[in-house]
Amino acid sequence: MKSPTVLRTNAAIVNQFLSIIRYSLEEGETLAGRSILDCGAGGPVPPVAIFAEQGMEAHGIEIDKRQLEHAREFARTHDLNLDLKLGDMRSWPYDDERFDYVYEHYSICHLTADETKATLDEFRRVLKPGGKALFGVISKDSWPQSIFGQRADGTSVHHGMFSDAEANQLVEDWEILLREKVVRILTQEAAALSESEWMELHAEAPRACSAATWKDCYAHRTDYFTYVHSFYYLRKPQT
Repeated sequence: MKSPTVLRTNAAIVNQFLSIIRYSLEEGETLAGRSILDCGAGGPVPPVAIFAEQGMEAHGIEIDKRQLEHAREFARTHDLNLDLKLGDMRSWPYDDERFDYVYEHYSICHLTADETKATLDEFRRVLKPGGKALFGVISKDSWPQSIFGQRADGTSVHHGMFSDAEANQLVEDWEILLREKVVRILTQEAAALSESEWMELHAEAPRACSAATWKDCYAHRTDYFTYVHSFYYLRKPQT
């Protein structure tokens, strides 16, 4: 018997999406033959593989040619039928109402805030009425925001970041099945920080304090560095 795909540790949220869609089926129904699209499907262990193993019609788009080839090699090695295309998540090469399910996993977060809504519009366009989606954004509860490409004036450079209210506004036209905020403590990144680098972050201190007080906080810096991601499990309205 072929061993099932074991995803990387940061992909637990995708396994949860599989559980949500599996246990939303009626008695006697299966996922076999249902269609799913992974937006950002490249990498050495493509998460969409676990859906293919359920007998689903598994598709994915990926903008990076190298990562796309890694995913295709995984599919060949593990004898999985994955339809993987080169494409940009902001404009998808698929017809309207093509898929039963759509998701992304740490892909949309690489877009600017302005581009995120356009990508969610693509989610909605290619989903069938009643179809389910998973997506997530970096929360502004993360600290320090500058390491994620957020300027001091609040404009994003490398990533889009959202407050809870801003993230909720992105999905106001969807039915929210479940919303989660996942907090990761960046212990290694904090521990590697020199005292001078720590002092450069004084302007971003979570609470106003003097430079001397901030310097005293250096010994406890591993309590400060956090990566917070807000995940949404969504359903497209029937009408």
